[in-house]
Amino acid sequence: MTQRQSLLINNETLRYALVGVLFGLMFPLGASLLRIANSDLPFELTSFAVVQRSDSLLWIIDTAPLFLGIFAAIAGRRQDVLQKVYEQLKQRENDLEMIQAELELRVKERTGELVLANQQMSDRAEQLQLIADVAQSSISIQDVDRLLPHIAELISKRFRIYHVGIFLLDEQKQNAILRASNSVGGLAMIKRGHHLKIGEEGIVGFVTLRGEPRLAFDVGQDAASFNNPDLPDTRSELALPLKIGSSIIGALDLQSALENAFTADDVAVLTILADQAAIAIQNARLSEHAKRALVEAEIATKQLSGEAWREFLDDIQSKGYRYDGVKPEPLNESAKSTTEIHDLEMPVQLRGQTIGRLKMKTLETARTWTDDERAIIESTAERVAIAIESARLLDEAQKRATREAFLSDLGTKLGTSFQIDSILRDTVEELGQTLKGSTISFQLVNPSAPPREPKDENTNK
Repeated sequence: MTQRQSLLINNETLRYALVGVLFGLMFPLGASLLRIANSDLPFELTSFAVVQRSDSLLWIIDTAPLFLGIFAAIAGRRQDVLQKVYEQLKQRENDLEMIQAELELRVKERTGELVLANQQMSDRAEQLQLIADVAQSSISIQDVDRLLPHIAELISKRFRIYHVGIFLLDEQKQNAILRASNSVGGLAMIKRGHHLKIGEEGIVGFVTLRGEPRLAFDVGQDAASFNNPDLPDTRSELALPLKIGSSIIGALDLQSALENAFTADDVAVLTILADQAAIAIQNARLSEHAKRALVEAEIATKQLSGEAWREFLDDIQSKGYRYDGVKPEPLNESAKSTTEIHDLEMPVQLRGQTIGRLKMKTLETARTWTDDERAIIESTAERVAIAIESARLLDEAQKRATREAFLSDLGTKLGTSFQIDSILRDTVEELGQTLKGSTISFQLVNPSAPPREPKDENTNK
């Protein structure tokens, strides 16, 4: 069947017209047969011609197929229009269903992309939070032994890594020593003093030599890695250098039980994290060094201050005073002072050392010292310590100024003398005038002669 024939069959206008014509033919045919039967004519073709010529009414009935065909064609035409509209609506419905399916697919894809992007943003936010936590640790934790395990635990929890190891180089920069870990195997390695040779053992040795990150997807087959019975589940390993500027101080070792666990983005983020960890470790080290230096300085200051105070006390005639309500009187060092229960004694301290005592005695056995009185006494003790130290420093400065002035004058006077006798005489004279109550002597000796023991002038005059 050709396409044209198919179109003709599917054309409702034509089909309705044919049905109308065929149905309309029944009227003239029936009327002719009825007229033949009423006229007692035989049923022959000639009889049809006779009745058609003799009865004009049949001519009107003969037009029935034409008019019925036209009316049927009009109805078929309307049916074709309705069919066409129906097909258009059906096509639009199909198009809408296709568009809806496509939109649903796009929404599903976009939803998946949004979920993935949201997960990535969440992971990145968590990673950035971890970096911030490590940076915060450098401020809050100043002890290296506490800082390193704290960083290992943070990284393990946030990145869900079963083993995190932190290696630090020894002073000779020959070995990387495992100092902290979160895993049971890592802690056992620390107890054994686990260390790796720089540049020779494992990817940690490579990283601490080259200062570059190193990634091993299958530790058991990687040529630069090592088989460790303490960490049998390792399938991926990432080692990152801990650097301060260009100086390598250690390595951050991350091991996962998953294959291909570390992506390029992870390496980039963890590199920043390693830099923050290195800064935190360096800050903790500097803080420990500063605290140690401060303690040593305080000890040295106390020693020097103690020696200076001993010398200062030897030069003071009166070591203290006592006020009994009438007038202040010097204390007698030989007299022993007793302390009763209701008495109050307050130490006078300077740089952690006690340089004196304030003692308050009362004749009232029921006397209790109020908080205001104690505060006044404590403030007085603090100010007395500062004032005495200022007086001591002023006295020391004056003595130093006097000494420097004497040496300057003596140097100027000796610089104008060019005779040995004049120099010797001026030297003993200036010293004698400065050191009152002393006899000064100066005698030249032969430098090649053996030294003589000094004699006491009081026994050998």
